[in-house]
Amino acid sequence: MNTTTVINPIISLPGAGPKLSVLGVEVYFKAKVSQTNGLWSMIEYHLPPSPMSPPLHYHKEMQEIFYVLEGQLQFTLEGEIINAPAGSLVMIPAGAVHTFRNGSDQLAKFQVWFSPGGFEQYFLDMQELIASEPTWPPQDMSIVFALLAKHDTFPPEH
Repeated sequence: MNTTTVINPIISLPGAGPKLSVLGVEVYFKAKVSQTNGLWSMIEYHLPPSPMSPPLHYHKEMQEIFYVLEGQLQFTLEGEIINAPAGSLVMIPAGAVHTFRNGSDQLAKFQVWFSPGGFEQYFLDMQELIASEPTWPPQDMSIVFALLAKHDTFPPEH
């Protein structure tokens, strides 16, 4: 007898899916963890040009798969710099120290798959935290680090 839970088809057309904006970045929720039995989730990022990037970090359990749709991303992965133009796929295994940025002069659009799923909640939680703080970044960065840890994201020295 097959005891696997049935997963319904997911169809998310261009521009579809809940959207939020956090610090100038647009995030579209294309497949939520609740739709995939917890196996994975997927978002689409629209990242404007910026020299800024998330700090170097790793995930203890989650792996990420980036697929660049438009523009270019630059990854730092285990100390190596990787320039990833449109059409590139970059898989970040659990435990690998990494970050990414859009150092070009064009908008970068890319998809990110998370396995196991659920990381989309991080963006909702971060949006709520930013809205609750009088200044950003907050004076007390421990609240940001706690939020990151809640979502399996840790600095390299952790």
